[in-house]
Amino acid sequence: MQKVRVPITVDPVKSAGKQLSYIGLVPGEALARLQELLVEPCPDVDTSLFFEVDEQGIKRIRGDSQVTVQASCERCGDTMTVPLQCTFIYAPVTKRQKATDMPEGYESVELDELGEVNLHALVEDELILAMPVVVKHDERECRVDSNAMQWGDIEDSPEAKGNPFAVLQELKRK
Repeated sequence: MQKVRVPITVDPVKSAGKQLSYIGLVPGEALARLQELLVEPCPDVDTSLFFEVDEQGIKRIRGDSQVTVQASCERCGDTMTVPLQCTFIYAPVTKRQKATDMPEGYESVELDELGEVNLHALVEDELILAMPVVVKHDERECRVDSNAMQWGDIEDSPEAKGNPFAVLQELKRK
């Protein structure tokens, strides 16, 4: 079965009423913010999205995405492979569905002026959150030994600093 591109925007309320699902690709070139964190162009992202109505009658977008990207190791600077995977549940905020009424595992999402949500931006946000805070090789695989790292020289004795309030004391005496 050939994978198709996931649409950019959809109406999540109508899609949930119709129980629609999209299993396809989000183009990597559409993910500009994620691309800033990478050293090579982002490949297309495998994505599955399911529009549903849960047991409480809340319309939701349930999905998962995975992609393998190339990022720069913060320790040695070499390129490394980083697998990204995320699972998410969003519920659109409408007049009937308030953000405060959402269950704990749901993330609320605002609709645009046309009542639609940008699916590519949702997937991009989740992939950015799935990125490691500090991208680095395992210590055994990195060419820079973490014990040999040096961040600067420490002075033996701190210099005597002048009192910053000395000027105020001189003014007080006058």
